[in-house]
Amino acid sequence: MGEMRCLNETGDTKMVWDPDNRDEVDAAKDQFNSLKKKGFTAYSVKKGGEKNKPIDSFDADAGMIIMVPKIVGG
Repeated sequence: MGEMRCLNETGDTKMVWDPDNRDEVDAAKDQFNSLKKKGFTAYSVKKGGEKNKPIDSFDADAGMIIMVPKIVGG
């Protein structure tokens, strides 16, 4: 199972998908693209817990994707 976590002002939202289920993958990809258009940064965390790395495109085989909004300093 793949998992995408979206961290924002409302908390932590989780979406899961089965990489073998095309409808679930398409829904997760649509959500990913929508968040990227809003300025979110995506990080991939592999199933073995490898270090986070920024990604620009959806990876259905990622163990976990973490989406965070732009951080604005002041």
